[in-house]
Amino acid sequence: MGRQRGFSLLEVLVAFAILGMSLGILYQAFGSSLRNLSVAGDYTRAMIIAESRLAEAANRMPLEPGSEAGEEESYHWRVRVTPWEDVEDLPKTFKLWLVEAEVSWGTGGHARSYRLSTLRLSDK
Repeated sequence: MGRQRGFSLLEVLVAFAILGMSLGILYQAFGSSLRNLSVAGDYTRAMIIAESRLAEAANRMPLEPGSEAGEEESYHWRVRVTPWEDVEDLPKTFKLWLVEAEVSWGTGGHARSYRLSTLRLSDK
């Protein structure tokens, strides 16, 4: 009687176990990549909002101290203009202002924020 060729039940079970573990690892890797891509997209959107609000506030002349806030989609933004006092060599006819824009949002139970700031020179 000839010997039959093929896989035993144990070999098939081991192969399925290895396949299952490999697929689980690949699923985790792709899942974390998609989450990272989503977070990067959120930061990009927040950066665009912060840049536009900062440019809008910094180009107003004359600059005046104060703040304003608002909401755009699920992003909350706040712009603040304050006098900058750390300048000693600046001629008295000019004033330096700190303009800050902060955007905050929450995704997946995590609070995130992005902040930009610039200094602007204006007449007194």
